[in-house]
Amino acid sequence: MSRNIADLLTDDSRIFHREGYDYDWVQKVLGAEFRDNVLTARLRLESGKQLKLSVHAVAGGTFRLRVWRGRAQFMDTSPMLEAEELPPMPAESSEREGSWTLTSGAGSVRITDGPFSVQLLDGAGEVLWRLETEDRAAGALVAPHLGLRRRQERAEPFLSWRIENDERLFGMGEKFNKVEKTGTRATIWTADTCGLNTTDLSYMAVPVLFSTRGWGLMLHSSFRSYWEIGSFSYTAGSVLTEDDKLDLFLFAAPDLKALLERYTALTGRPPVPPKWALGVWLSRCQYTSRREAETAAAGMRQHHIPCDVVHLDPPWMKVHYYPIIGVDACDFDWNEEDFPQREQMFGSFAEDGFNVCLWVNPYLPEGTEIYEEAKAKGYLAKTPAGEPARNEHNQPVGITDFTNPEAREWWKDHLKELLRAGASVFKPDYGERVPEDCIFHNGKTGAEMHNLYLFLYNQAVFEATVEQTGERIIWGRSGYIGSQRYPGTWAGDTQVSWRAMKCCLRGGLSAGMTGISLWSHDIGGFTGPKPEPELYIRWAQWGLLTPLSRFHGTTPREPWEYGEEAVRVVRRYARLRYSLIPYLLAAAEQSARAGVPIMRHMALEFPREPNVHTLDDQYMLGPDLLVAPVLVKGARSRPVYLPGGTWTELERPSVNYEGGRFVEMRAPLGKLPVLVREGAVIPRLAGDPQHLKDGPASAIEVDVYPGPRGKTVSFKDEGVRVRLTGGSADGDVGLKVKAVPMSVCARFLSVRAGEVKAGDLEVDWKVSESGTEVRFDAAEGGEIRLEVE
Repeated sequence: MSRNIADLLTDDSRIFHREGYDYDWVQKVLGAEFRDNVLTARLRLESGKQLKLSVHAVAGGTFRLRVWRGRAQFMDTSPMLEAEELPPMPAESSEREGSWTLTSGAGSVRITDGPFSVQLLDGAGEVLWRLETEDRAAGALVAPHLGLRRRQERAEPFLSWRIENDERLFGMGEKFNKVEKTGTRATIWTADTCGLNTTDLSYMAVPVLFSTRGWGLMLHSSFRSYWEIGSFSYTAGSVLTEDDKLDLFLFAAPDLKALLERYTALTGRPPVPPKWALGVWLSRCQYTSRREAETAAAGMRQHHIPCDVVHLDPPWMKVHYYPIIGVDACDFDWNEEDFPQREQMFGSFAEDGFNVCLWVNPYLPEGTEIYEEAKAKGYLAKTPAGEPARNEHNQPVGITDFTNPEAREWWKDHLKELLRAGASVFKPDYGERVPEDCIFHNGKTGAEMHNLYLFLYNQAVFEATVEQTGERIIWGRSGYIGSQRYPGTWAGDTQVSWRAMKCCLRGGLSAGMTGISLWSHDIGGFTGPKPEPELYIRWAQWGLLTPLSRFHGTTPREPWEYGEEAVRVVRRYARLRYSLIPYLLAAAEQSARAGVPIMRHMALEFPREPNVHTLDDQYMLGPDLLVAPVLVKGARSRPVYLPGGTWTELERPSVNYEGGRFVEMRAPLGKLPVLVREGAVIPRLAGDPQHLKDGPASAIEVDVYPGPRGKTVSFKDEGVRVRLTGGSADGDVGLKVKAVPMSVCARFLSVRAGEVKAGDLEVDWKVSESGTEVRFDAAEGGEIRLEVE
């Protein structure tokens, strides 16, 4: 193992019962008081020293729990949280012998003595979450409930809670192991994984956990933390942080989707991206010239494969630093020789329907004009001696200090110049190598800023783009708590292998469980040999049905590089993706409203299904489409779990299945199993658009699937609000369309005598103030109504 990789790997030793450490946990509550809607308790540790614990409510079903010793300083404001201030909400306190309870809204937190415990209760008084107080070995707690781990002068706080037999746990950000986290361990420390996506290393580790029992827990700290989720003690979870205090948020809600809504209400939700960002992104590591990029883009048009974005990696600059200094860096010096006539190039791509994305990086290469300017102005993170700090691998680059307001605006100005020239969006790469001992403008060390730096970096790129163009999109790699506010995100440097493809899918589903909605990945994998055609095809099929879609890798990723079959399959699923743009927009609006991701683990949509919580090889795209990737080489079928109800094949609407069981589904190389939930209303673009730059859709196709209840889908297409409502009863299927100044081609499915039959009708009308209603009889089915109001 090389030294650099050894340095990357995180400490995987257990939290408790380690030689060389002393453990000091709470023995008794000395007293408590309720003042200004805050309940504060004094706690005595085994050593006789004291801690303080405070609890208050910040929103309905959300409580803040703080633990500290001495004069610990809590952040008055936090960029990780949506609100600048979170004052305590009105609450009531009650005290009984050995018990103190704070109640606000439909929830409460109880502190007890004898034995000491903290509990989260729902509105009915049922305990959702409690500290671990039971399991002991030789008289000592196996996973002590609350206290400090000491070594010399260092004291690190920890907390342990009980894991019940009937609960499943999700969270931890974009982790590539199993999505349901029981029995796992996680280190929350954002890392440049250097081409790995099959270990605990993660570009976006997030310290939040959600339970199917109706509780959530977020550690509000940017220091490194360690989580054991039933991995050391199989009946307890534990967290330890390198911070000197605990600042926790507890959430109470009836299911995982509602918990995500609570969490994202606190930390923020993504805006709806521009429509073109939902199209296909074409990239390679790397196009070395304008001619090469234009040839690739032209190939997509020639093969009639829709595409909206072309991405340019570091060669758009004169110097590519990676081969020289071992790390990429960004000096913003345009490569006129290989990418001549910059403005004209951007314009030429735009005429062909392509937006251009440019790679950027927060590292400034030593010895360059931009580095010297940043150094002179104090815009770089510093060493303890006051000199510009290098990254944690000691490579010759400076680190732009985004905690310095002037440095932030200076760096954003470089981006805005490129946007004014015609670029549309940026790919903020790197940033994960902040050394722990460096000092930032805000006075914080790298130990505290390492995780948070990625949030501030992506925030600056997002702000520059919005301020210059109004578009709310980036293509970021890393992040932390709250980074979902600055979409999108891709999975970083995934390996080229079948096993890594499965880990990549797990990463996306895990990211979604912590609010990351607009997620993507490199179709075909990033690093390694050129993927075999079968792997490329299987990756492309589901990759074109994720929230964002990009072809990228260290070898060519254009479909024609993998044979005629690959071209046919990519064309087929890229066209399917573009037809589903209205549906994806509707799912993006749901994310913006409630924080639920576009790409969803099955447990989010079917929380009461007994078989879905451990499934991590299939997913829901939005609320109604089930996607089942083929992840095994040579497989031509795969088992798919269908929750209760009727499911219809998206591409063969005459074929349906009864759910509540596993079904072995055919999956020849050219086919991906995609099924539609009963009662779904799926709006689709009609025709065969090659890009999404022609304004609002001229025609919308609506698929209505019979079911026991109707559904409503709403999306906004460049200012035109479209609201679709479908329902069925006694064989009827109804559709209502509001405010649609366009022709609508509506395809309906009706059920008669257990058979699914399809009828097509195209209706053109003009919207009048009084509204228009069109009625017709479905072929061999009940009445179908189209109504414009």
